[in-house]
Amino acid sequence: MAHVAAIGKALEGRGEVRVDVNQAWSESEAIWAARRLAEAGVTLIEQPIAAENHAGLERLTKLAQVPIMADEALHGPADAFALAGAQAADVFAVKIAQSGGLSGAAQVAAIAAAANIDLYGGTMLEGAVGTIASAQLFSTFSALKWGTELFGPLLLTEEILTEPLRYEQFSLQLPQGPGLGITLDWNKIERLRRDSTQGASIITS
Repeated sequence: MAHVAAIGKALEGRGEVRVDVNQAWSESEAIWAARRLAEAGVTLIEQPIAAENHAGLERLTKLAQVPIMADEALHGPADAFALAGAQAADVFAVKIAQSGGLSGAAQVAAIAAAANIDLYGGTMLEGAVGTIASAQLFSTFSALKWGTELFGPLLLTEEILTEPLRYEQFSLQLPQGPGLGITLDWNKIERLRRDSTQGASIITS
């Protein structure tokens, strides 16, 4: 708690502090911590308790003074429907891989909108193709109050597009071409294939 509070104080209003607990707390620990995080100026708590504990998320959402975001608890529309019905989250983290694809993620977002739950555009640290597919879907949402974290391609050392995705002013720019708006560099992809015989050696006895 002291560490988070120190970060918030050092920022001096220049940015928000959000915490992602990744299911690490028990329900009682989360209740204890949520009050202190609120006092420290934290603006969002992500998945503080076990994903399957929907009842605990419901209780915590009602008690906490900081918005609670469901992440690992969301594996598609069925989970979204259950959480929304129980009012067990203030925010949904929408991830295409975790939701079962683009259609599933779109349904998760639609359920959230119907239940007045805010959205956050999440990522499983996809490469360029998955990232831009996420961005194209997120761009169709009427609101994305908590922003996105589509930075997966920035962590990679090899580029598989003929023209890299463009990041400017902390934002991912949507390409204007047809489809996903990207072109794959097939020569680079062939070189990076794990089943490629290029450079492989055969050891015989």
